[in-house]
Amino acid sequence: MTTQTSILSEAGRPTVTGKVPGDLLRVSDLDPRTLVELLDLAAAMKQEPLGWERDLRGGAIGCVFEKPSTRTRVSLATAAHRLGMKAMVLNKEDMQLGHGETPADTARVLSSFLDALTIRTFDHAIVEQMADAATVPVVNALSNTHHPCQSLADLLALREHFGTLDGLTVAFIGDGASNTCNSFLAACAASRMHLVIAAPPGYETDAEILGEARELMAQHGGSVSLTTDPVEAVGSAQAVYAEVWVSMDKHHERAERARDLAAYRVDDALLAHAPGEAVAMHCLPAVRGEEVTSEVLDGPRSLVWRQAANRLPTAQALLHTLITTARRRTV
Repeated sequence: MTTQTSILSEAGRPTVTGKVPGDLLRVSDLDPRTLVELLDLAAAMKQEPLGWERDLRGGAIGCVFEKPSTRTRVSLATAAHRLGMKAMVLNKEDMQLGHGETPADTARVLSSFLDALTIRTFDHAIVEQMADAATVPVVNALSNTHHPCQSLADLLALREHFGTLDGLTVAFIGDGASNTCNSFLAACAASRMHLVIAAPPGYETDAEILGEARELMAQHGGSVSLTTDPVEAVGSAQAVYAEVWVSMDKHHERAERARDLAAYRVDDALLAHAPGEAVAMHCLPAVRGEEVTSEVLDGPRSLVWRQAANRLPTAQALLHTLITTARRRTV
């Protein structure tokens, strides 16, 4: 579903006036203005979570899970509840999708029953196939290539802490080719932020994704730079972002990754090279003592738990925006 339109708000509510995509498959589906307004809406929903419970009453979303989930599953279900909707968790093994039905056929049928579909899967092409076939909004709740829902929560957490995103510098430490890094890079590009990615050889960010971000940064501001030195990366960073070294599709590479990324642990020693105001970030789940230490996760500089908490209001704002737009489009 790809048509774009605008949202008309009720009096006194935050207004999303930018272009609203039919689906959210990548952070780059949101233009800078729409992204800011979506964060404004999420902030309002965080302050008054039940203020929108009548808007979508009687609706339902389907949450397709091919990967295990904690934060995504609970935040989407709670967000739907706060909008007056029901969330139906659909595990692949319990659906015909797990027995040979194509993603496109599944999406066509579920569109007849639901107001939106979310999918957490491996291959990003599956998300694209479902979005192409669906007649309701589709949200990428995580694929191997992109993790847009996490990046929205990250941006809200940074904005709450620093008061602005404009001009912030963040150091991403570890696997520069991960889905979290890809999405956060796009988020920085849309927010006029500066990102320094510290990754070892073989873990570089995809050239196409990097090029797209640099093109947007050339238009709107911000920058991205690459290094293999984590100490260099954190030197001027207001935030230092760690991520798990071994994602759900990389368990067969555990020994190799642990060896290659051992010098990229975010600990107190690395943070000592960052400015005093720098905060530590992590998308969770974390392997304590591997990519990040417990002292950092639980310490006074940790923004991690705010990032996690913000998965809920950003999910609520995203669902409200996409579904409300889709409903108005069909009137």
